[in-house]
Amino acid sequence: MPGSSSAPPTVEAPSSSAPSSTPQTPLPSRAPLTSASAQGDLAPFVDAARDLDRRLHAAAALINTDIHADAVVVDRSTAAAVQGLDLGAVGSAIPGGLPRELMRRVLTTYSDLASRTLAMSPFRFADRTYPRIPPEGTTARAEGEDMVLCLGNGTVAAQRFDADLAGVVTAAGSTPPLPTVNPASLARAEVDVRLMEIVLRNRGCGACGGFVQTEVSTIVWDQAPASATTRTGAILPEASAGSGGVGGGLSFTAVYTPGTGWRIDILAC
Repeated sequence: MPGSSSAPPTVEAPSSSAPSSTPQTPLPSRAPLTSASAQGDLAPFVDAARDLDRRLHAAAALINTDIHADAVVVDRSTAAAVQGLDLGAVGSAIPGGLPRELMRRVLTTYSDLASRTLAMSPFRFADRTYPRIPPEGTTARAEGEDMVLCLGNGTVAAQRFDADLAGVVTAAGSTPPLPTVNPASLARAEVDVRLMEIVLRNRGCGACGGFVQTEVSTIVWDQAPASATTRTGAILPEASAGSGGVGGGLSFTAVYTPGTGWRIDILAC
């Protein structure tokens, strides 16, 4: 659609004056805690997710002013807003040892934010102009048009975010308080592996957002001693979780450093 002058897609949910296919579920900035539940354990995650959601909406408003019919012109305020979108603060607030259903809801909400953040990532460079109309005789899309298409990849995630985060709060309220998890444990490593998988599915191999994880994949580990600080494993989709081995999955290496935590390297493009 080079040269189109129609309204650009946005990664954010429609305003209240426009119909939305996904009902919005407003939440307070900090949900009231249910005593003797996992809500207290997940309160930092809920707060961090809400903060990033606000930053995403603010960045989207700036991005939309940079999109014109013939070009995308990224100014410094837009680039700074995009560069300030930090998934790390949200991921580090996710505790280890989550029950599977609560983990599924948390990962879905995190992937909503990852999809939106990485859909905006092409707008992180300041003072640049990207044509939306390709040179005459060229069949490839212009770079600016690719950026606009990337931006639209976060729309579904933005529309479902409020309901997904509300689901986390509700599920946490009916879950007992979480046990303390050793930062060197595989339970903590598995959280980091899953977060890296979500980021790579939204960024790797030329992707720019658009992936929302709604199921929990299975992680299988090597047979190294529990004291080992370098581990290998694979991420298996649910359909192959019963295979019992690491073959055929998405392979990764996890290295633990005291005081720093796990570093995850997933072997993919």
